[in-house]
Amino acid sequence: MRGLHPRPEDFYTDRGLESGKASRRAAVECQAFFNFFTPKPAAAAPIVDPRAKPLVERLIALTRGTDAGAKASPALKEEIADVITELSRYCVKNPLKSDLLFGEWKVLFSSKASAVGGPPLRSGVGPAVFPAQDAKQILEAPNKLINSVEYKTLGFLPGFSRQYATFEPISADTYLLNITDGEISAGLGGPIKKTFDIQRKIKILYLDDKVRVAQFLPDDSLPDTEADENGGRSGEDVVFVFQRITEEAEAEEEDGQADDGEGAEEAPKPAPFFGGSRKLESAATVAERQVRQQLKEQRGGSAKVAASAAAVPAKAPLGSARVVVPPAPRQVSQRGRREVAEEVVEDPRERRRREQEEERARKAAEAEAKAAEAKAARERAEAERQAEREKQAAIKELLAKLANEIKERQAEAKEALKELKDVEKSTASGLKESQGARSRLEEAESDVKSISTQLDAASATKKEAEKAAKDAKEVVVAAEKTLRARIAAAAPVLARK
Repeated sequence: MRGLHPRPEDFYTDRGLESGKASRRAAVECQAFFNFFTPKPAAAAPIVDPRAKPLVERLIALTRGTDAGAKASPALKEEIADVITELSRYCVKNPLKSDLLFGEWKVLFSSKASAVGGPPLRSGVGPAVFPAQDAKQILEAPNKLINSVEYKTLGFLPGFSRQYATFEPISADTYLLNITDGEISAGLGGPIKKTFDIQRKIKILYLDDKVRVAQFLPDDSLPDTEADENGGRSGEDVVFVFQRITEEAEAEEEDGQADDGEGAEEAPKPAPFFGGSRKLESAATVAERQVRQQLKEQRGGSAKVAASAAAVPAKAPLGSARVVVPPAPRQVSQRGRREVAEEVVEDPRERRRREQEEERARKAAEAEAKAAEAKAARERAEAERQAEREKQAAIKELLAKLANEIKERQAEAKEALKELKDVEKSTASGLKESQGARSRLEEAESDVKSISTQLDAASATKKEAEKAAKDAKEVVVAAEKTLRARIAAAAPVLARK
């Protein structure tokens, strides 16, 4: 039996063609087998233009402290509009088909402040009655949207206002928002549910993994059951800037708030003494002196002890660079003398020691992080090597199975070929008899053909006879009609005779 690779001359015979087909089929099966173990490439993530990154960071920095646009000055709004105009040039294609659209978003800015939560919350006495407003928008696949504003009623009662909606894309970057339900809670009792029939046309100006910029397009043909309550329809475009809510974004926001708080905190003022202000001594002077003056009191005993206790300044905590100003001491003598405790300032040596300890701790943390990263890399490499070994073992096992199956098929083919030869020998005599029967069958077929020809001729003769009979019948009918007409014409004459 020949192998899977036929000789060149076999391609000119039927057997060669069959062998070539078998060879190609085996090659295809082998290639499919190895393709099974080849991992499929991961789907490419949506590409964001790198030129948009500095614009995104600038937009976040400009809008973060505006209280969703309520604290933005006209000049700042104009600057934000310029950044958005530039940023919209780098928006991804078909943003409504991108998975980046879904998630939880914080409202950083609105070109119309009352559009975030509505006029009851954002205008008039609303911010005073409902302070600490936090506006968010949640988009869930495939087409759900929730507008949420959380606040503190009167500053201590937790309340919220929510709108539930669905959206339907009408173009690659524009969708129709359909607000149907809502609920509002002032912190007392259960929430009050409302039903709306509001539609908004929204266009996505920019979208990435950090921010989303959307524009409200006014359309008087769309229904709005809350238009009268909100002071009528708005004919101006409103631009919203959203930031995706992540742990990193929340940490940055907390850091920004902490920095603002520290910047707003006033430095401690020295206590006035004798109608003036005392000049603070430098850290070097205090470090050099380190001497506590002993109060000389005219009184003795307990008065002297009390005066000494009042004169001893509080010890500065290690690692603190803030000047500690103790309260003014009380009078300790009849003459009205007052002793002021010295301001305690951190020792430069202590500060250097603390900085060195912090540097060592930082380096140790970095070393631990690098060690953990190296360990994780080694574990990943070992896991990859183990997976490769398992894959190679599986390939070898499957190849062994395929080799055994090929051997079994070859043995079966040999047995089948042997049986075929035996059948050919046993049927040789039958072939001779079948040839005689075939000749007789051919003679019978010729007889049938001749009889069929005769039948066709008889059928034609029959048709001609039927036609002649039909013609004769028509002649007889015509003669009968003529005879009847003559009899009818001769009847009066015969009657007169």
